Amino acid sequence: MRLEYVQAPHWPPLAWLARCHAGRSTIEVFHGPRVETTDEWFAEAVWAGDYEGGGFDQTDIVAGSGVRLRDDTVVFVSSGSTVDRLHSLQVGGGTWVSNSLSCLLATAKGSLDPTYSHYGRDIRTVIHGLNNYQRVLKTSAGAVHLTYFENVRWDGRTLTIEAKPAGDRAFATFAQYRGFLDSSMQRVGENMTATRRYPYTVLSTISSGYDSPAVTVLARQVGCVETLSLDRARDGDEDSGAAIANILGLRSLVVPRDAWRAMTLPEIPFMVGAPGGHQVIFKPAEHDLAGRVLFTGYHGEKMWAKDTQDLSEHIVRGGLSGLSLSEYRLWVGFIHCPVIFWGARHIRDVHAISHAPEMKPWDVAAQYSRPIPRRIVEEAGVPRELFGAHKRDGNVMLLGSQDFLTAQSFEDYLDWLGELRWKRVRRHTEWNIRRINRLRRLNPRRYMFPWAVERAKQRYPCPF
Repeated sequence: MRLEYVQAPHWPPLAWLARCHAGRSTIEVFHGPRVETTDEWFAEAVWAGDYEGGGFDQTDIVAGSGVRLRDDTVVFVSSGSTVDRLHSLQVGGGTWVSNSLSCLLATAKGSLDPTYSHYGRDIRTVIHGLNNYQRVLKTSAGAVHLTYFENVRWDGRTLTIEAKPAGDRAFATFAQYRGFLDSSMQRVGENMTATRRYPYTVLSTISSGYDSPAVTVLARQVGCVETLSLDRARDGDEDSGAAIANILGLRSLVVPRDAWRAMTLPEIPFMVGAPGGHQVIFKPAEHDLAGRVLFTGYHGEKMWAKDTQDLSEHIVRGGLSGLSLSEYRLWVGFIHCPVIFWGARHIRDVHAISHAPEMKPWDVAAQYSRPIPRRIVEEAGVPRELFGAHKRDGNVMLLGSQDFLTAQSFEDYLDWLGELRWKRVRRHTEWNIRRINRLRRLNPRRYMFPWAVERAKQRYPCPF
Protein backbone atom coordinates (compact mmCIF):
# COMPACT_ATOMS: atom_id res chain seq x y z
CA MET A 1 0.00 0.00 0.00
CA ARG A 2 1.09 3.58 -0.57
CA LEU A 3 -0.35 7.02 0.07
CA GLU A 4 -0.75 9.53 -2.74
CA TYR A 5 -1.40 13.10 -1.60
CA VAL A 6 -3.28 15.96 -3.20
CA GLN A 7 -3.48 19.16 -1.18
CA ALA A 8 -6.82 20.94 -1.38
CA PRO A 9 -5.72 24.51 -0.56
CA HIS A 10 -9.25 25.88 -0.26
CA TRP A 11 -10.42 23.23 2.18
CA PRO A 12 -10.43 23.82 5.94
CA PRO A 13 -6.85 23.34 7.18
CA LEU A 14 -7.33 20.04 9.06
CA ALA A 15 -9.88 18.28 6.84
CA TRP A 16 -9.00 15.17 4.90
CA LEU A 17 -10.62 12.52 2.70
CA ALA A 18 -9.09 9.21 1.62
CA ARG A 19 -10.29 7.19 -1.38
CA CYS A 20 -9.63 3.45 -1.17
CA HIS A 21 -10.21 1.47 -4.36
CA ALA A 22 -10.70 -2.29 -4.15
CA GLY A 23 -7.77 -4.15 -5.66
CA ARG A 24 -5.53 -1.07 -5.89
CA SER A 25 -2.49 -0.44 -3.75
CA THR A 26 -2.74 3.35 -3.87
CA ILE A 27 -4.79 5.34 -1.36
CA GLU A 28 -5.65 8.78 -2.69
CA VAL A 29 -5.60 11.40 0.08
CA PHE A 30 -7.06 14.87 -0.35
CA HIS A 31 -6.28 17.18 2.53
CA GLY A 32 -6.27 20.69 3.90
CA PRO A 33 -3.00 22.64 4.18
CA ARG A 34 -2.20 21.88 7.86
CA VAL A 35 -2.50 18.08 7.71
CA GLU A 36 0.90 16.49 8.40
CA THR A 37 1.91 14.02 5.64
CA THR A 38 4.67 11.39 5.34
CA ASP A 39 5.22 8.31 3.19
CA GLU A 40 3.96 6.01 5.96
CA TRP A 41 1.21 8.08 7.57
CA PHE A 42 -0.68 11.32 7.70
CA ALA A 43 -2.45 12.95 10.63
CA GLU A 44 -4.09 15.96 12.14
CA ALA A 45 -3.46 14.70 15.63
CA VAL A 46 -1.38 14.64 18.78
CA TRP A 47 -0.77 11.49 20.77
CA ALA A 48 1.18 10.00 23.69
CA GLY A 49 4.15 8.79 21.72
CA ASP A 50 7.08 9.65 19.52
CA TYR A 51 6.02 11.93 16.69
CA GLU A 52 8.54 10.67 14.15
CA GLY A 53 7.44 7.08 14.69
CA GLY A 54 3.85 7.86 13.82
CA GLY A 55 2.49 5.31 16.27
CA PHE A 56 -0.87 6.98 16.85
CA ASP A 57 -2.56 3.70 15.86
CA GLN A 58 -0.88 1.94 18.78
CA THR A 59 -2.34 4.02 21.60
CA ASP A 60 -5.70 5.22 22.81
CA ILE A 61 -4.18 8.49 24.04
CA VAL A 62 -4.73 10.31 20.77
CA ALA A 63 -6.63 13.46 19.85
CA GLY A 64 -7.51 14.11 16.22
CA SER A 65 -7.32 11.58 13.41
CA GLY A 66 -5.12 10.13 10.72
CA VAL A 67 -4.03 7.09 8.71
CA ARG A 68 -1.15 4.66 9.28
CA LEU A 69 0.19 2.07 6.84
CA ARG A 70 0.85 -1.29 8.53
CA ASP A 71 1.79 -4.57 6.82
CA ASP A 72 -0.01 -3.90 3.53
CA THR A 73 -3.08 -2.64 5.31
CA VAL A 74 -4.29 0.85 6.13
CA VAL A 75 -5.41 1.81 9.63
CA PHE A 76 -7.76 4.78 9.90
CA VAL A 77 -7.29 6.16 13.40
CA SER A 78 -10.07 7.96 15.21
CA SER A 79 -9.75 10.15 18.28
CA GLY A 80 -9.46 8.43 21.65
CA SER A 81 -12.72 10.07 22.74
CA THR A 82 -16.29 10.44 21.55
CA VAL A 83 -16.01 14.16 20.74
CA ASP A 84 -14.72 13.38 17.22
CA ARG A 85 -15.59 10.71 14.69
CA LEU A 86 -14.68 9.17 11.33
CA HIS A 87 -17.14 8.91 8.42
CA SER A 88 -16.99 6.24 5.72
CA LEU A 89 -19.00 5.56 2.57
CA GLN A 90 -18.93 2.84 -0.04
CA VAL A 91 -18.54 4.36 -3.49
CA GLY A 92 -18.41 2.05 -6.49
CA GLY A 93 -15.88 -0.67 -5.82
CA GLY A 94 -14.16 1.13 -2.98
CA THR A 95 -14.61 3.10 0.18
CA TRP A 96 -14.10 6.75 1.06
CA VAL A 97 -13.20 7.84 4.58
CA SER A 98 -13.09 11.36 6.01
CA ASN A 99 -12.85 13.19 9.32
CA SER A 100 -15.69 15.45 8.12
CA LEU A 101 -19.26 14.52 7.21
CA SER A 102 -19.62 17.67 5.10
CA CYS A 103 -16.39 16.93 3.24
CA LEU A 104 -17.43 13.35 2.52
CA LEU A 105 -20.87 14.32 1.21
CA ALA A 106 -19.60 17.27 -0.81
CA THR A 107 -16.98 15.13 -2.54
CA ALA A 108 -19.39 12.24 -3.12
CA LYS A 109 -22.08 14.69 -4.29
CA GLY A 110 -24.45 13.40 -1.64
CA SER A 111 -26.94 15.00 0.73
CA LEU A 112 -28.84 14.16 3.85
CA ASP A 113 -32.55 13.50 3.56
CA PRO A 114 -34.18 16.85 4.43
CA THR A 115 -37.47 15.14 5.21
CA TYR A 116 -35.92 12.90 7.87
CA SER A 117 -36.37 14.59 11.22
CA HIS A 118 -34.41 12.29 13.54
CA TYR A 119 -30.76 12.85 12.66
CA GLY A 120 -30.29 14.61 15.98
CA ARG A 121 -31.75 11.67 17.86
CA ASP A 122 -29.55 9.25 15.94
CA ILE A 123 -26.33 11.15 16.62
CA ARG A 124 -27.20 11.55 20.26
CA THR A 125 -27.16 7.76 20.69
CA VAL A 126 -23.36 7.88 21.10
CA ILE A 127 -23.93 8.92 24.71
CA HIS A 128 -25.24 5.39 25.36
CA GLY A 129 -21.82 3.89 24.71
CA LEU A 130 -19.70 2.36 21.97
CA ASN A 131 -21.89 -0.74 21.78
CA ASN A 132 -25.19 1.13 21.55
CA TYR A 133 -24.92 4.03 19.13
CA GLN A 134 -26.50 4.45 15.71
CA ARG A 135 -23.62 3.79 13.32
CA VAL A 136 -25.30 4.68 10.02
CA LEU A 137 -26.71 7.89 8.56
CA LYS A 138 -28.80 7.53 5.42
CA THR A 139 -27.83 9.88 2.58
CA SER A 140 -28.52 10.20 -1.13
CA ALA A 141 -25.02 8.83 -1.80
CA GLY A 142 -25.56 5.75 0.37
CA ALA A 143 -25.13 4.79 4.00
CA VAL A 144 -22.51 6.84 5.81
CA HIS A 145 -20.94 4.86 8.65
CA LEU A 146 -19.86 6.68 11.81
CA THR A 147 -16.95 5.47 13.92
CA TYR A 148 -16.16 6.81 17.37
CA PHE A 149 -13.09 5.88 19.42
CA GLU A 150 -12.38 2.68 17.48
CA ASN A 151 -10.01 2.35 14.52
CA VAL A 152 -10.91 1.14 11.03
CA ARG A 153 -8.70 -1.18 8.96
CA TRP A 154 -8.70 -1.38 5.14
CA ASP A 155 -7.21 -4.60 3.77
CA GLY A 156 -7.53 -3.67 0.12
CA ARG A 157 -11.12 -4.89 -0.17
CA THR A 158 -13.18 -4.08 2.91
CA LEU A 159 -13.24 -2.01 6.08
CA THR A 160 -13.29 -3.69 9.49
CA ILE A 161 -13.66 -2.10 12.91
CA GLU A 162 -11.04 -2.84 15.56
CA ALA A 163 -10.59 -1.72 19.14
CA LYS A 164 -7.83 0.66 20.12
CA PRO A 165 -5.02 -0.74 22.29
CA ALA A 166 -5.94 -0.33 25.95
CA GLY A 167 -2.45 -0.41 27.42
CA ASP A 168 -1.20 -2.32 30.46
CA ARG A 169 -2.66 -0.12 33.17
CA ALA A 170 -3.63 -0.47 36.80
CA PHE A 171 -5.22 2.32 38.81
CA ALA A 172 -5.41 1.05 42.36
CA THR A 173 -4.52 4.34 44.04
CA PHE A 174 -4.79 8.05 43.36
CA ALA A 175 -1.00 8.21 42.95
CA GLN A 176 -1.12 5.61 40.17
CA TYR A 177 -3.92 7.38 38.34
CA ARG A 178 -2.34 10.81 38.76
CA GLY A 179 0.98 9.37 37.54
CA PHE A 180 -0.76 8.03 34.44
CA LEU A 181 -2.34 11.43 33.72
CA ASP A 182 0.97 13.23 34.24
CA SER A 183 3.02 10.87 32.09
CA SER A 184 0.41 10.90 29.33
CA MET A 185 0.36 14.70 29.40
CA GLN A 186 4.14 14.85 29.19
CA ARG A 187 4.21 12.56 26.16
CA VAL A 188 1.43 14.48 24.43
CA GLY A 189 3.28 17.72 25.16
CA GLU A 190 6.49 16.41 23.62
CA ASN A 191 4.53 15.18 20.60
CA MET A 192 2.77 18.47 19.86
CA THR A 193 6.00 20.47 19.80
CA ALA A 194 8.13 17.91 17.92
CA THR A 195 9.65 18.40 14.47
CA ARG A 196 6.32 19.10 12.84
CA ARG A 197 5.75 21.40 9.93
CA TYR A 198 2.99 22.92 12.04
CA PRO A 199 3.73 22.60 15.78
CA TYR A 200 0.97 23.38 18.26
CA THR A 201 0.80 25.51 21.39
CA VAL A 202 -1.37 24.85 24.44
CA LEU A 203 -4.68 26.35 25.49
CA SER A 204 -6.91 25.02 28.26
CA THR A 205 -10.52 25.76 29.12
CA ILE A 206 -11.38 26.75 32.66
CA SER A 207 -14.49 27.47 34.70
CA SER A 208 -15.46 27.50 38.37
CA GLY A 209 -16.41 23.83 38.26
CA TYR A 210 -14.29 20.76 38.92
CA ASP A 211 -13.12 19.28 35.66
CA SER A 212 -11.58 22.04 33.56
CA PRO A 213 -9.55 23.49 36.49
CA ALA A 214 -8.08 20.02 37.12
CA VAL A 215 -7.24 19.61 33.43
CA THR A 216 -5.65 23.06 33.46
CA VAL A 217 -3.44 22.07 36.38
CA LEU A 218 -2.28 19.04 34.40
CA ALA A 219 -1.71 21.14 31.27
CA ARG A 220 0.63 23.56 33.05
CA GLN A 221 3.40 20.98 32.90
CA VAL A 222 3.42 21.13 29.08
CA GLY A 223 3.55 24.89 28.77
CA CYS A 224 -0.02 26.02 29.27
CA VAL A 225 0.09 29.75 30.04
CA GLU A 226 -3.42 30.77 28.92
CA THR A 227 -6.94 29.66 29.68
CA LEU A 228 -10.16 30.10 27.73
CA SER A 229 -13.48 30.59 29.46
CA LEU A 230 -16.93 32.14 29.31
CA ASP A 231 -17.77 35.17 31.39
CA ARG A 232 -20.89 33.51 32.80
CA ALA A 233 -22.86 30.28 32.85
CA ARG A 234 -26.25 29.66 31.27
CA ASP A 235 -28.02 30.78 34.44
CA GLY A 236 -26.24 34.15 34.28
CA ASP A 237 -23.85 33.57 37.20
CA GLU A 238 -20.17 34.42 36.84
CA ASP A 239 -18.27 31.31 35.72
CA SER A 240 -15.01 32.47 34.10
CA GLY A 241 -12.63 30.68 36.46
CA ALA A 242 -10.38 33.75 36.15
CA ALA A 243 -9.61 33.73 39.87
CA ILE A 244 -8.38 30.14 39.60
CA ALA A 245 -6.27 30.95 36.55
CA ASN A 246 -4.72 33.89 38.39
CA ILE A 247 -3.66 31.71 41.32
CA LEU A 248 -2.16 29.21 38.87
CA GLY A 249 -0.20 32.03 37.22
CA LEU A 250 -2.09 31.84 33.94
CA ARG A 251 -3.54 34.52 31.68
CA SER A 252 -7.31 34.44 31.18
CA LEU A 253 -9.00 34.79 27.79
CA VAL A 254 -12.62 35.45 28.72
CA VAL A 255 -15.31 35.25 26.02
CA PRO A 256 -18.64 37.07 26.49
CA ARG A 257 -21.27 34.35 26.49
CA ASP A 258 -23.48 35.92 23.81
CA ALA A 259 -20.77 37.38 21.56
CA TRP A 260 -21.35 34.70 18.92
CA ARG A 261 -24.77 36.18 18.15
CA ALA A 262 -23.15 39.16 16.40
CA MET A 263 -21.28 36.91 13.94
CA THR A 264 -22.19 35.68 10.46
CA LEU A 265 -23.95 32.29 10.33
CA PRO A 266 -22.04 31.15 13.42
CA GLU A 267 -24.06 28.02 14.15
CA ILE A 268 -23.35 26.05 10.97
CA PRO A 269 -20.05 24.24 11.71
CA PHE A 270 -21.08 23.51 15.29
CA MET A 271 -24.41 21.98 14.23
CA VAL A 272 -22.61 19.76 11.71
CA GLY A 273 -20.66 18.23 14.59
CA ALA A 274 -23.76 17.76 16.75
CA PRO A 275 -27.23 19.11 15.96
CA GLY A 276 -27.45 20.94 19.27
CA GLY A 277 -24.44 23.09 18.38
CA HIS A 278 -23.71 23.55 22.09
CA GLN A 279 -20.17 24.91 21.74
CA VAL A 280 -21.07 27.76 19.36
CA ILE A 281 -20.01 29.93 22.32
CA PHE A 282 -16.40 29.24 21.24
CA LYS A 283 -16.89 31.04 17.93
CA PRO A 284 -15.64 34.49 19.11
CA ALA A 285 -12.37 32.87 20.27
CA GLU A 286 -11.44 31.73 16.77
CA HIS A 287 -8.20 33.73 16.61
CA ASP A 288 -7.03 32.32 19.94
CA LEU A 289 -7.91 28.72 18.99
CA ALA A 290 -5.99 28.52 15.69
CA GLY A 291 -2.85 26.41 15.95
CA ARG A 292 -3.64 25.17 19.44
CA VAL A 293 -4.18 21.93 21.26
CA LEU A 294 -7.28 22.73 23.29
CA PHE A 295 -7.40 20.75 26.55
CA THR A 296 -10.92 20.41 27.92
CA GLY A 297 -12.66 18.65 30.81
CA TYR A 298 -15.43 16.86 28.91
CA HIS A 299 -16.45 13.45 30.32
CA GLY A 300 -15.71 14.46 33.91
CA GLU A 301 -19.42 14.14 34.62
CA LYS A 302 -19.00 10.36 34.38
CA MET A 303 -15.31 9.57 34.82
CA TRP A 304 -14.78 11.65 37.97
CA ALA A 305 -18.27 11.68 39.48
CA LYS A 306 -18.97 9.60 42.57
CA ASP A 307 -22.51 8.69 41.53
CA THR A 308 -21.76 7.21 38.09
CA GLN A 309 -23.90 4.11 37.55
CA ASP A 310 -22.58 2.58 34.32
CA LEU A 311 -18.98 1.48 34.89
CA SER A 312 -18.58 -0.48 31.67
CA GLU A 313 -15.69 0.00 29.26
CA HIS A 314 -18.07 1.24 26.56
CA ILE A 315 -17.77 4.95 27.49
CA VAL A 316 -21.28 5.93 28.43
CA ARG A 317 -21.68 9.71 28.64
CA GLY A 318 -24.07 12.17 30.23
CA GLY A 319 -24.45 14.34 27.12
CA LEU A 320 -22.96 15.40 23.81
CA SER A 321 -20.77 18.21 25.17
CA GLY A 322 -17.66 18.65 23.02
CA LEU A 323 -18.94 16.86 19.92
CA SER A 324 -20.11 20.07 18.25
CA LEU A 325 -16.45 21.15 18.00
CA SER A 326 -15.63 18.25 15.67
CA GLU A 327 -16.28 20.08 12.37
CA TYR A 328 -15.54 23.58 13.63
CA ARG A 329 -12.02 22.71 14.77
CA LEU A 330 -11.15 21.52 11.24
CA TRP A 331 -12.14 24.94 9.89
CA VAL A 332 -10.10 26.86 12.46
CA GLY A 333 -7.13 24.51 12.72
CA PHE A 334 -6.94 23.23 16.30
CA ILE A 335 -6.84 19.83 17.99
CA HIS A 336 -9.45 19.12 20.66
CA CYS A 337 -7.98 17.04 23.47
CA PRO A 338 -10.52 16.08 26.20
CA VAL A 339 -8.08 14.82 28.82
CA ILE A 340 -10.55 12.97 31.03
CA PHE A 341 -11.14 10.40 28.27
CA TRP A 342 -7.59 9.16 28.87
CA GLY A 343 -7.99 5.73 30.41
CA ALA A 344 -11.80 5.97 30.09
CA ARG A 345 -12.17 2.21 29.62
CA HIS A 346 -10.77 1.81 33.15
CA ILE A 347 -13.60 3.82 34.66
CA ARG A 348 -14.30 1.11 37.23
CA ASP A 349 -10.81 1.57 38.72
CA VAL A 350 -11.12 5.35 38.70
CA HIS A 351 -14.56 5.19 40.30
CA ALA A 352 -13.15 3.01 43.08
CA ILE A 353 -10.45 5.63 43.73
CA SER A 354 -13.13 8.32 44.10
CA HIS A 355 -14.67 6.21 46.90
CA ALA A 356 -11.38 5.16 48.51
CA PRO A 357 -10.63 6.12 52.15
CA GLU A 358 -7.50 8.01 51.01
CA MET A 359 -9.77 10.49 49.16
CA LYS A 360 -11.91 11.41 52.18
CA PRO A 361 -10.14 14.76 52.77
CA TRP A 362 -11.27 15.86 49.28
CA ASP A 363 -14.78 14.44 49.46
CA VAL A 364 -16.82 17.48 50.44
CA ALA A 365 -20.13 17.08 52.24
CA ALA A 366 -22.30 17.90 49.26
CA GLN A 367 -24.10 16.16 46.41
CA TYR A 368 -21.70 17.79 43.96
CA SER A 369 -18.48 16.14 45.09
CA ARG A 370 -15.65 14.94 42.86
CA PRO A 371 -12.66 14.03 45.02
CA ILE A 372 -10.19 13.35 42.19
CA PRO A 373 -10.30 16.76 40.49
CA ARG A 374 -10.64 18.50 43.86
CA ARG A 375 -7.42 16.91 45.06
CA ILE A 376 -5.60 17.81 41.84
CA VAL A 377 -6.67 21.45 42.04
CA GLU A 378 -6.24 21.94 45.79
CA GLU A 379 -2.78 20.38 45.74
CA ALA A 380 -1.87 22.99 43.11
CA GLY A 381 -2.62 25.69 45.66
CA VAL A 382 -6.18 26.74 44.75
CA PRO A 383 -8.41 27.40 47.79
CA ARG A 384 -11.34 25.05 48.21
CA GLU A 385 -13.99 27.76 48.11
CA LEU A 386 -13.05 28.95 44.60
CA PHE A 387 -14.32 25.94 42.67
CA GLY A 388 -16.71 23.02 42.69
CA ALA A 389 -19.33 24.75 44.82
CA HIS A 390 -22.15 24.58 42.29
CA LYS A 391 -22.82 22.53 39.18
CA ARG A 392 -23.13 24.98 36.29
CA ASP A 393 -23.62 24.58 32.55
CA GLY A 394 -22.03 26.88 29.99
CA ASN A 395 -23.48 25.24 26.89
CA VAL A 396 -25.86 27.00 24.53
CA MET A 397 -29.03 25.00 23.89
CA LEU A 398 -29.84 25.86 20.29
CA LEU A 399 -32.53 23.23 20.04
CA GLY A 400 -34.14 24.08 23.33
CA SER A 401 -34.39 27.86 23.46
CA GLN A 402 -36.95 30.12 21.87
CA ASP A 403 -34.33 32.29 20.16
CA PHE A 404 -32.58 29.31 18.67
CA LEU A 405 -30.85 30.95 15.68
CA THR A 406 -29.47 34.38 14.98
CA ALA A 407 -31.71 36.45 12.72
CA GLN A 408 -29.41 36.04 9.73
CA SER A 409 -29.11 32.29 10.22
CA PHE A 410 -32.86 31.94 10.59
CA GLU A 411 -33.40 33.79 7.30
CA ASP A 412 -30.87 31.54 5.61
CA TYR A 413 -32.62 28.51 7.07
CA LEU A 414 -35.94 29.69 5.66
CA ASP A 415 -34.27 30.32 2.29
CA TRP A 416 -32.97 26.76 2.32
CA LEU A 417 -36.45 25.44 3.01
CA GLY A 418 -37.68 27.57 0.14
CA GLU A 419 -34.99 26.19 -2.17
CA LEU A 420 -36.36 22.75 -1.47
CA ARG A 421 -39.86 24.04 -2.28
CA TRP A 422 -41.07 23.12 1.14
CA LYS A 423 -43.86 25.65 0.93
CA ARG A 424 -45.96 23.96 3.53
CA VAL A 425 -43.07 23.25 5.92
CA ARG A 426 -41.79 26.80 5.61
CA ARG A 427 -45.19 28.26 6.32
CA HIS A 428 -45.55 26.07 9.38
CA THR A 429 -41.99 26.90 10.43
CA GLU A 430 -42.72 30.63 10.58
CA TRP A 431 -45.99 29.93 12.38
CA ASN A 432 -44.28 27.61 14.86
CA ILE A 433 -41.50 30.03 15.83
CA ARG A 434 -44.08 32.59 16.92
CA ARG A 435 -45.81 30.01 19.09
CA ILE A 436 -42.98 27.68 20.05
CA ASN A 437 -43.95 27.54 23.72
CA ARG A 438 -47.64 26.88 23.02
CA LEU A 439 -47.63 24.22 20.36
CA ARG A 440 -44.83 21.86 19.36
CA ARG A 441 -46.51 19.60 16.85
CA LEU A 442 -44.43 21.06 14.02
CA ASN A 443 -40.85 21.50 15.21
CA PRO A 444 -38.60 23.27 12.69
CA ARG A 445 -35.53 22.44 14.77
CA ARG A 446 -35.71 18.90 13.43
CA TYR A 447 -34.56 20.02 9.99
CA MET A 448 -31.62 22.20 10.99
CA PHE A 449 -29.00 19.44 10.81
CA PRO A 450 -29.50 18.83 7.05
CA TRP A 451 -29.47 22.62 6.54
CA ALA A 452 -26.18 23.02 8.41
CA VAL A 453 -24.51 20.12 6.58
CA GLU A 454 -25.66 21.43 3.20
CA ARG A 455 -24.30 24.91 3.92
CA ALA A 456 -21.04 23.49 5.31
CA LYS A 457 -20.49 21.50 2.12
CA GLN A 458 -19.71 24.80 0.42
CA ARG A 459 -16.39 24.81 2.29
CA TYR A 460 -15.30 21.74 0.32
CA PRO A 461 -14.93 22.45 -3.42
CA CYS A 462 -14.25 19.25 -5.36
CA PRO A 463 -10.46 18.63 -5.44
CA PHE A 464 -10.49 16.43 -8.55
